[in-house]
Amino acid sequence: MAARRRFSERLLLLANVTVANVVAALWVVGFLQPHALGVDVGDAADGARVLGVPLQNVTAWLALLGAVGLLLWNFAWLVRRRDEGAPSNWLVSAGPGGPVRVAREAVEAGIRAAGEALPEVTRLRVQLDLSQPKRLQVVGQYQCAEGQDHHGASRRLREVFRRRFGELIRLADGVRVDFDLEFQGFAGKLAKHAAEAPPPEEASSDEPFRGPQYPIDGEDER
Repeated sequence: MAARRRFSERLLLLANVTVANVVAALWVVGFLQPHALGVDVGDAADGARVLGVPLQNVTAWLALLGAVGLLLWNFAWLVRRRDEGAPSNWLVSAGPGGPVRVAREAVEAGIRAAGEALPEVTRLRVQLDLSQPKRLQVVGQYQCAEGQDHHGASRRLREVFRRRFGELIRLADGVRVDFDLEFQGFAGKLAKHAAEAPPPEEASSDEPFRGPQYPIDGEDER
């Protein structure tokens, strides 16, 4: 229903723009060349140009019917009752017992707290964009501590966002969520009590065993 309504609104907008441009073009042509659109009625008494338009023909009647239809279409769009959708400060979570409304502030605060738990993230701001019904957008603006790898922090922060959002909200079928991160520079230093951030690339634990490597530690000590 919402998709059909949006399509009809776009179609009405296209019709209004098209008619407005056609009328404007006809007026320019009629003003410059009155005889190109109307009939030759001669000049007025004071020598002014006169545009005479015949009304007893098929083109005039079709233009009249089209104008009336467009006016009624615009009037119906203005006076029709609009469905009140879910408020923009709520998210609908598909719980096992039925849909549950979750405050947007609660989701933003939960995701922000999870992201700030990363040691390399010093500042974080989370915003949810609910303007589109079938697409949710989570925007995270963050800063890293001096000397940290912001590419690795972005990857870990995205994983934290995705995990925490999945714990808070269960999306219905057909609804997707996008996570957009904006790195806004370095600020602050890594806390002394915080663990060092993992390196950007860790050695894989799946490397096959190739036997003992020589020299073996301990033989040099003998």
